[in-house]
Amino acid sequence: MIKYLLIILLSTNLILEATAEPDSTVASIGNLRISKDEFCNGYELGPSFYKKEKNSKKVFLDFLVNEKLLALDGYSKKLDTTKSYKNIYNTFLSDIASEEMFKKEILPKVKISPAEIDTVAKQKLINLKIDWIYSDNQSEIASISRKLSSGVSFDSLWNNQLNDSITSDDRYLNTTRFQLGEKNSLLASVIDTLQIGNLSLPIKTNDGFYIVRLKNFDYRLTAAEGEEIKIREEAKNSIKLRKSESLSTVYVDSLMKSCNPTIKRKAFQILRSYLAKSYISKENYSEWKLNSILKNAVNFYDSLGIQSYAKIELIVTKNGPVSLNDFMNWFQVRSDYIKMRDDSFENYSRSLENLVWLMLRDNLLSIEAKKKGYNSKKEVISQMNLWNDKIMYATVKNELINSITLNKREIKNSETEIELNKKILKKLVELKKKYKIKINNNILDSIEVTEENNPKAVDFYFVKRGGLIPRTPYPVLDIYWTGWL
Repeated sequence: MIKYLLIILLSTNLILEATAEPDSTVASIGNLRISKDEFCNGYELGPSFYKKEKNSKKVFLDFLVNEKLLALDGYSKKLDTTKSYKNIYNTFLSDIASEEMFKKEILPKVKISPAEIDTVAKQKLINLKIDWIYSDNQSEIASISRKLSSGVSFDSLWNNQLNDSITSDDRYLNTTRFQLGEKNSLLASVIDTLQIGNLSLPIKTNDGFYIVRLKNFDYRLTAAEGEEIKIREEAKNSIKLRKSESLSTVYVDSLMKSCNPTIKRKAFQILRSYLAKSYISKENYSEWKLNSILKNAVNFYDSLGIQSYAKIELIVTKNGPVSLNDFMNWFQVRSDYIKMRDDSFENYSRSLENLVWLMLRDNLLSIEAKKKGYNSKKEVISQMNLWNDKIMYATVKNELINSITLNKREIKNSETEIELNKKILKKLVELKKKYKIKINNNILDSIEVTEENNPKAVDFYFVKRGGLIPRTPYPVLDIYWTGWL
């Protein structure tokens, strides 16, 4: 979680500072408004499709106005009182409050010395070329190691591993020492001990065994002044990120241990079989006998007289139980981003168990942030005010999609999109008659953005994966509008 927070703090700093002047209204839609800050941050951190169009800023604003209109429609129908809206809203609130807690309580503890910055900055100037031989079998890698010791050339054994599915690029890497350390710290530490042309001993990892060769090593002794400043700043941010992750891990671990959690086996079995119907094949469901396991677990709770399966305790903690319903509420908000392994019963079970622990972690952080008053901090309230309209817009859009799929059960994705476009267009025509829209073109024209009217613009925006919910750091335009251009 802290990794994402730091990336946002470090990567969006220039954007946020650039728009820190007294706010102005770019557009008003009924009683909603689009501030200059909202426009600038949403534009810069969002997808690229509108940046490729002529009059990019106006295209972006028109679509943002559409989203505000649909949000107004949702407010008028009191959709903010629905369970689905509240679930998403509370998840975002907990996420933002938890981030604020880390920002205030973890980041200030990070201390960085000039020597540490020097070390990482130098790593950015070291270019490495490495290749390797791989095997997932310990006996095979031992045999390869013996052949190398007896004089068989590395290149011949390396070439023997290449085939139609494994190319030379799969066994070769051209990178910097810094990038290698970020991706694989174990491998980087091994490379540090090698001279050019030398081979490592077999390296054991989670996915198998590697014998690595350092093919080439190049160290640039100097860098241009501007580049050096940039490299040192990147090095500082990298160290801050790594140390903050370490501190946050300790913090989260202490929360988990303090509540002494235990997953209830029978409840987990019910959850596992229930989700399997959507996440694994019918063949695996049958082969793994999940239906039989489900029946046994349900019979167990029936014998206890439990009538509501949703209230069954999934996790027992010192702070109180966590129910199956609590997990499903957590899961539903994140389901589009969740992937579970289905290659074996053991891996599927393990991936689900990891999700259960992740859910508990999120709940504990949410409780801790709320207990410390972060939910009501002005910084959190301010961010939630920005997300309210986006959450409501998404709620209205989902209702329209659901109305289509309910009326036409067997409908193709392309047909759903066509029907959705028709419904939204009709709705927008109605809403534009109902609500007054005012655009301040002087302010719109005065806004400076980094990319506009560029057909070659590429996507470069952040999506948060490590916190309580996957999301962008700031509300951005729905990529759905791409189909309207």
